[in-house]
Amino acid sequence: MGIDVNVRVAGGAGQGVHTVSNLIMRMVVGAGYHFHVTQDYMSRIRGGRNAQGIRIGSEPVRAGREEADILLALNPDLLPHYLPGVGEGGFALADVPSADPPLFPAPLKEMAVQAGSPILANVAGTGVIAWVLGIPLETADAVFKAEFKGDFFEKNHTALRLGADWAKEYLPEKIRERFRLPARVHSRPIILSGNEALALGALAGGCKFAAGYPMTPGTGILSVLANDGPSVGLVFEQAEDEIAALTMAIGAAYTGARAIVATSGGGFALMVEALSLAGMMETPVVIAVAMRPGPATGMPTRTEQGDLEFVLSAGHGEFPRLVLAPGSPEEAFDLAQRAMDLAEEFQVPALLLTDQYLADTIVDIDPEVLDVHPVRRHIVRGDSVPRSREGKYLRHAYTESGISPMAVPGEPGITVVVDSDEHTEDGHLTEDHATRTRMVEKRLRKGAMLAKRVVPPLVAGPPNGDLLLIGFGSTKEVIEETRQILAREGRTVATVHLRQVMPFPAEEVSGIVPRYGTALTVENNALGQLARLIRTECGVRIDGTISRYDGLPFTPAKLAEDVRRKGW
Repeated sequence: MGIDVNVRVAGGAGQGVHTVSNLIMRMVVGAGYHFHVTQDYMSRIRGGRNAQGIRIGSEPVRAGREEADILLALNPDLLPHYLPGVGEGGFALADVPSADPPLFPAPLKEMAVQAGSPILANVAGTGVIAWVLGIPLETADAVFKAEFKGDFFEKNHTALRLGADWAKEYLPEKIRERFRLPARVHSRPIILSGNEALALGALAGGCKFAAGYPMTPGTGILSVLANDGPSVGLVFEQAEDEIAALTMAIGAAYTGARAIVATSGGGFALMVEALSLAGMMETPVVIAVAMRPGPATGMPTRTEQGDLEFVLSAGHGEFPRLVLAPGSPEEAFDLAQRAMDLAEEFQVPALLLTDQYLADTIVDIDPEVLDVHPVRRHIVRGDSVPRSREGKYLRHAYTESGISPMAVPGEPGITVVVDSDEHTEDGHLTEDHATRTRMVEKRLRKGAMLAKRVVPPLVAGPPNGDLLLIGFGSTKEVIEETRQILAREGRTVATVHLRQVMPFPAEEVSGIVPRYGTALTVENNALGQLARLIRTECGVRIDGTISRYDGLPFTPAKLAEDVRRKGW
């Protein structure tokens, strides 16, 4: 990467940390550069210790950095925590009476009052950063005109200019020489978070009903569906709890509407009985589960990958399910469409496994990479609805594939019977043992068919070598940049990214792992759940796991250091 500048904005909730990040990333894109925003915030309405990192690059950026080049501390009390993270050659700004480099005292509050409001200290700080980065004034103006209107625009614009003027007078020119972004051709990407991309992917996949109860970090998915969904025919319902949300979605799916719910681990725990209901009724529904630290719930605005085994095994009894794990906003968009389609085709619950890190990650994306696939419906209508010799519609008809023809209520001349208990082909309750056996085997045949449609893992690096790093979900881009770091040091390193974890791509993984001297999983959990899954599904060796479970995501430099430190 040519240009690689990491800006960190720190402050309490309510001080405008997000506003600064939003303005900087939009100015950077307007100047023709790429960015990756990592959010680190506490569950506080006001105060706390919050930060956002905006990593800027001349090439697409897909992972964060722990070391900051530029630090804007909106709350000086947070300096002891964040100032040590400023790298060599970097600098920090804070509204303090005096300081020595790398910290520079900036009268942010004074500039804010001069601009018209004391709350504009964050925008004055944005002006300082814009000057250091060399953002053209016309680019900044365009961003501010899009973000603010009327008198509020004038005040914010004044605060920005005051910050830039102060920086020009009081910051050493060598700082700007170090961090200035050379002029580039303006591109027109779109800006999306992981949550936004997943929600838009669901809409592209034909979703027409969504329900949920707000629960960080899945709430952002619900917000997009509630705000943007109705314009394309989606019905949204904020349920009284997670149990109601999933049962509503199952009811919508029973009528033929593609449906989704979004939650976190604690909410998903409440949904488990309804998940089993969907499995028994063979009713397609999509569940987005955004993981966060546990047990139960904990550190709700932090990240973890501790719910993998929970999601794979949740429910009563045995029934097939699809579990996809996107590793980027682009994959979240694509796999959400796939979940919508395969859930209906195979009449199974499909789960999209994400986490706080991916949910809140914001990047610039070339819209050309977001493919919208044709929506294929898998519902039988009219003369194609099968009936028994008695004229009954057999919702759970035995078939060679295990997939029964699915009709929806309202079809002339039929009644669609489903139930939460074991049932006959026409959907009525039964305790006949032979029927039970046939129904179990029918559902398992669907699972075997679903396994033939597995999303293969992505492999990067040499076809054999010293080291293989394996991850699932949000670790994708971090692991890939780590591979590049280690490769520059002369290591023959490859990576495997799992986009699907159930049905597990056992054949593919079994063929990859033995080709490398050491195979490690990289997981945001303590017990190496992915490593256990690979050993169980494939019977191949996994030599160890690099774990992180402090509530923070991996970063490439730190992960590379972990590999070196452990002698792998």
